[in-house]
Amino acid sequence: MIPKTTSTLQDAIRLLYIFVTGAKLLENHPDGYPGHFDGKAKLHAMDFWVRYPDFLAFELLNRYERDDDDRYFDLAKAIIDDQEPDLRSNPMIRYRFGAFEDLNESLSILISKGLIITDGEKSNGKIKHYDYYVTSAAYALIETATKEHPILEWYEKRSRLVKEISGDLGGTALKDLQYKHMEYANTSLGTVIPSIKEEVKRRINQILVAND
Repeated sequence: MIPKTTSTLQDAIRLLYIFVTGAKLLENHPDGYPGHFDGKAKLHAMDFWVRYPDFLAFELLNRYERDDDDRYFDLAKAIIDDQEPDLRSNPMIRYRFGAFEDLNESLSILISKGLIITDGEKSNGKIKHYDYYVTSAAYALIETATKEHPILEWYEKRSRLVKEISGDLGGTALKDLQYKHMEYANTSLGTVIPSIKEEVKRRINQILVAND
């Protein structure tokens, strides 16, 4: 176990932003749900990039080198310049299938408030795949909360960036992408995934020197 740095309510707010920004918009769901979020593995993978700004910055640098898009480099550099790995990191444990934390308490808040509806595909009496439906109330709450509490704007912008980086990849593909970093892959099961802040700093400096 690692000491929690956030409350259950804070976790619920963070997850709601991920659900709302990461959901695929639906046009004609029979129950009128406007958004669908595909799977718990994807939720954990996107949550990891929100909680580990340095790993997100590393992936942004990968996109910069792949796409030759200066915007990704600027975003990665801003994460480091703003000291986000020190101020905003929220550690996770590496388990068998990657970064994980039991989010059931936080999810129960969202479900009890009618913001998220859960469904799933069962096999032998067990759910093997989760579907989350995002309700109109969730979209309305996020819009209102962000306007009334500007401090929450960081979560909206960050979850949208994580959604952009995630694209249409599913949870397994996102975790495979994250596993490509050796610090993540080599973390012992049951232990905290460490920061890669210094590595990201060195990589940024190398790019700056090469482009000088």
